[in-house]
Amino acid sequence: MAKPRIKVLSDEEILEIHWRSLSILSKVGVKVDHKEALELLKSIGSEVNLNSRVAKIPEYIVKEALDKTPNIVRLYYRDGKRFIELYGDNTYFDVGSAAYYYMDYKTNEIRRPVSRDLAEVAKVADFLPNTHIMSTALVPSDVPEIIADRWRMYIVTKNCTKPIDTGAFTLEGIPDAVKIMASIIGEENVSKKPFMIFAACPSPPLKWSELTTQNLMDCAKYGIPAHIIPMPQTGGTSPATLAGSIVQSNAEVLAGLVIAQFTKPGSPVVYSGSPTVFDQRFATSCTGYIEVGLISAAFSQLAKFYNIPSAAYTMVSDSKTVDLQSAIESSLGALISVLSGINMAIGSGMLLEENCISLIKLVIDDDIAGSTLRFAKGVHVDVDTLAEEVIREAGPGGLFLKHKHTREWWRKEHYIPRLFDKRTYDMWRKLGSKDLNTVAKENIEKILKEHTVEPLPQDIEKELNETMKNIAHKYGIKKLPEI
Repeated sequence: MAKPRIKVLSDEEILEIHWRSLSILSKVGVKVDHKEALELLKSIGSEVNLNSRVAKIPEYIVKEALDKTPNIVRLYYRDGKRFIELYGDNTYFDVGSAAYYYMDYKTNEIRRPVSRDLAEVAKVADFLPNTHIMSTALVPSDVPEIIADRWRMYIVTKNCTKPIDTGAFTLEGIPDAVKIMASIIGEENVSKKPFMIFAACPSPPLKWSELTTQNLMDCAKYGIPAHIIPMPQTGGTSPATLAGSIVQSNAEVLAGLVIAQFTKPGSPVVYSGSPTVFDQRFATSCTGYIEVGLISAAFSQLAKFYNIPSAAYTMVSDSKTVDLQSAIESSLGALISVLSGINMAIGSGMLLEENCISLIKLVIDDDIAGSTLRFAKGVHVDVDTLAEEVIREAGPGGLFLKHKHTREWWRKEHYIPRLFDKRTYDMWRKLGSKDLNTVAKENIEKILKEHTVEPLPQDIEKELNETMKNIAHKYGIKKLPEI
C-alpha cells in the first residue's frame, strides 16, 4: 500500500548538506566547554585548541560515530513491559516540555505552574489515545530551582504510565534521574528498559555547553537514550537562509554524535531539532512559521540518510491563547510530521513560543494527531476495500447504510474524533451550541474525574518516594509540595 510522504530535499541536496557540515566540523570546528569531552576528542584524532576550547573534528571520526549509532531507539512504558520503537517513518506524538508558564484551563489565566498542574497534565496525557509520550511538561514554581528537573520527573513518573521525554538542568541531573528510574524498574534495567529519553541541546552557533555535554556523556555512560536538539533561530543564531540553518544544525548534531559514541559505543541517540524563526520585526523566536516545518522535515530526511531516529518540535504554536492560530499551526505541524516520517513529533499542548502548556490545546492536539496519523496510513486497496461486489449489489440508486460491508468497514476506515463536532446544526444547538474550547474543557474535567492512572506497586512507590526525598535532602530541602 502506497503511503503519502513528502521530501523537502533531493538526494543531491542531502549529500551537499552532509559534505558542507563535515567541512564546517573539520575546518571551523565546534566549541566544547567541557574539559573531559575536549580530551576525549583530542584522543581520537580531533584538532583541539584548549585555550579557545574549539575542536575540529575530521570526517573519518564522524563516519565512525555514525557507524556506532543504533538505528532503532526503544522507549518503554513505566511497567517495563510495553514499549514504542523510534525508527523508519513511524510517528509518535509527544507533549511539549520545559514550559515556564501554564494556562489554567478553568480561567484561561497564564501563570507560573505548581506541582499539582504538572500532575494533572500527566494524568490527562496518560488517558489521551494519540499522545504517545509524556514529557516533563512544566517547570513547577513551588520547589527550589536546584531540584526542579528531578522533581518534575518524579511527578510525571507517579502520574503517567507512558514513556517520558525529559531533560536535566543540572550537572547532577542525569545520575539522579537514573536513581529515579532504578527505583521503578531496578538498576539492572535502566539501560535495558529505559522509560525516559533526555534532551541535549547544543547552543547555536556551533557550541556545546558544559551542562549539555555532561548530560549527553552521562546518558551515554548509563546507556539511556538522548535526543540531540539543535535550536537554530533563522537570522538570529543561525543564517537567515533555511539551507544555512540546516547545515549549521547538522554539524552540531554530528558533533554530539561523536561525543556520545566515543564516550560509549552504541549509545542510543535521536536526531532531533527545535528550529525557530527569529522575527526581525518583534525580536521574537517563533515556532509556528511554516519554515519551521520545512527545516524539521529536512532534519527528518537527514536522520534517515544517517539511518538514525528523528524528532522535532512541530506541534508548537506562537499563539497566546487556544484559538484558530494555535489549531492551524498545530495541524500543519502534525501533518508535516507524519508525512516526513518524524518519529517524535514534540510540542502537543504548547503555546507562546515553547513557553506555555495548555491542557485545552493538549486535548485538541490529540484529535489533530489522530487525524493526521490516519492520513499517513493512506488508502488501503484490496479486494474487500475496492468493494466491487458491494457496489454491484447496491446497484444504481442503491443504499449502503445497512449493508454488512458498511458495518464491517466504516470504523476501520475512518478516524473518529473525540472532540471535533460532526453533528447536525440542530443537534449541536440542542446540546448547548458549545464551541471546541468548551468541549475541550468538559473533556478535561471528565478525564481528571474519571480516569485512573495505573498505580505503582506499594513497595516500588515507597522506594520512589524515598529516592526523591534523598535527592531533596542532598540540597538541604526538607519539605516538598503535596501533589
